[in-house]
Amino acid sequence: MEEHIRKVKYNSRLCIIIYISGLLDFLGVSIIVPNILPYARNLGSSPTLLGVLGSVYGCIQLLSSPIVGKWSDLVTKQYSLSLCLLLCSFGYASLGIVASLIVLFCGRFILGCFKHSQTISKAFLADIVSKESLPAELGKFNSFSSIGFIIGPIIGGHLADSSGGFMLVALVAGVVFLINAALIWWTIPAGSQLINKQRQEDSIENNKLYSDESDFTFTKLLTSFKEFDWADLWDLFLIKFLAGFSVLVFRSNFSLVLKDKYDANQKIIGYLTSYSGAVATLFGFFMYNVIKRYSSTAQLFYHVTILQVFTILCLMLCSTITQLVIFLAPLSVITCISRVTSTTITLSRIMNRNTGSIMGLNQTVLAMARMLAPFAAGVAQEFSVDGAAYLSIFTASASVLMMWWRPQCPEIRRMKSQ
Repeated sequence: MEEHIRKVKYNSRLCIIIYISGLLDFLGVSIIVPNILPYARNLGSSPTLLGVLGSVYGCIQLLSSPIVGKWSDLVTKQYSLSLCLLLCSFGYASLGIVASLIVLFCGRFILGCFKHSQTISKAFLADIVSKESLPAELGKFNSFSSIGFIIGPIIGGHLADSSGGFMLVALVAGVVFLINAALIWWTIPAGSQLINKQRQEDSIENNKLYSDESDFTFTKLLTSFKEFDWADLWDLFLIKFLAGFSVLVFRSNFSLVLKDKYDANQKIIGYLTSYSGAVATLFGFFMYNVIKRYSSTAQLFYHVTILQVFTILCLMLCSTITQLVIFLAPLSVITCISRVTSTTITLSRIMNRNTGSIMGLNQTVLAMARMLAPFAAGVAQEFSVDGAAYLSIFTASASVLMMWWRPQCPEIRRMKSQ
């Protein structure tokens, strides 16, 4: 009994560290990301080229996500997370070294390779908490992370309008990621080793002993993906892609839409981004109360995706900043719920085995969306300032239809398979 209490307290401490890391992660990202597209436009980029700039990041993540995810299973989460954060520090700082589109493309390439900190953090949480408490812990993690989106855009907006401009923004973002890497490296080395040991013990009990996890090979990486039941997972990944693409394509050029449609400056863009983060943060602490009212997490995911269609439609029809503020709140809530419910559904399908691998594949799906969404949004904006919104509504509707055709609720799936 005492050993169980000690383990619970120890895991709670690790969760808090991961929450703080998630906060710093989103803080660093939100300081710089809202300023990248306006900065690139000032360098002479067209909307389509801006889309290509965003797509480089997603394209590289498409290739690197499953590799980094499996690598985090084969080495300690502490080592993989701290190294990714350290390399992201260099990647973000490099964006402001020289005022050049080539430097921006190179920096985004580096970040596409190593910006997997959120994926590893969620896999870490899945390793140390029970299946029943995972939705609540993911909700808390997202809420703490969203705090960064409250503070970061305001800081970035003011820094971008100062004499230092984008270079100062990039350097501050790099420092934040450097601090985050140091936090992970110095506070949870023993935790990762304990988790790997526990996973090996659990594997022995199930007669599925893992091989030496410190021995990382690409052959082991490729063969491990065959363990997943793809017949049961393909539709979930497609649904996640469509729903994620919908939000990403809407947000990809959102800062440019604010400039063109509402004549907003960088400070207003920063405050609106912070507002969205504040709503997501506040709701995240109450999310578990919403989730537990549903008998099925999949049903909740289905309902919020329907709401996503109507919310983006309302945002597209807004004619003033005030109206935009009203409808940005439900979109933040919908995105918050979708992230937790879709992740919970994915992890439940694999019975919490190889969490890093499945989260890596999950990140690959999102990376495909990140690769295609900026380019699609850029091309759509060439035709209309609301072109990205039209595309967003269409793909969200496709996701709803897919869930209607292939229900994600386990009980309904079992009934249909009989």
